[in-house]
Amino acid sequence: MLCLGLVVMRCQPLRRALVSLRKNHQKFTHKVLKNQLLAFMFHNWAFEFLTMLIRLKALKVQLFQSC
Repeated sequence: MLCLGLVVMRCQPLRRALVSLRKNHQKFTHKVLKNQLLAFMFHNWAFEFLTMLIRLKALKVQLFQSC
């Protein structure tokens, strides 16, 4: 019984450390996913903006050539 008590006492700090590590990992994972979403949204916005500029330039060229 004494041996079991020592095992429980030794495992408790390890258990606490693992729980803390798991919580930190969940927070980190959430931040990474949030950053990935923001990066993806920014990438889409930049792509749309550049596409709009290309279309605008093509339209200007068309208008200039038709005059």
